[in-house]
Amino acid sequence: MTIRNCVVSLIGLKNLGGISQIESEKSESEYGPGGRVGIFTILSRSANEVLLGDKDKHLNVIVSVHKHMDGECGATVVTVTTVVHVKNWLGRLYMLPVAPAHRVIARCMVRAVGNAT
Repeated sequence: MTIRNCVVSLIGLKNLGGISQIESEKSESEYGPGGRVGIFTILSRSANEVLLGDKDKHLNVIVSVHKHMDGECGATVVTVTTVVHVKNWLGRLYMLPVAPAHRVIARCMVRAVGNAT
C-alpha cells in the first residue's frame, strides 16, 4: 500500500493508509458504521457480516466480509466479496494493476483482521 499511495498521489488520488492499520486495542463494540478498519470505512455491521467501503472520484468499492460455521467440521469460514464500480478512465487505469493482485489484497485484509482479534 505504501507504493500505491506514493504513485497515486502523483495523479491526485487519496492516500488510503495501510491495509493492516487496525487498532487492536479497540473493543469489538467500538467498530461501528462510519468507523475505519484499515483502508475502509464501515458501512454496516451485523453478527455475521461487515460491509466496508470507500468512495473516490474514480471508483467506489464495497467489501463484504461474511463469516459462518461449517456444519461438517465446525470451523469458521470467512468469505470476502468485493464490488467495484468504476466511474471513469482513471478508475479503469487504476484497476489494471489492482485486479490481478486482488486475491492477495483480500487475503492480506482477512489476515490483518484475524491477527487483530
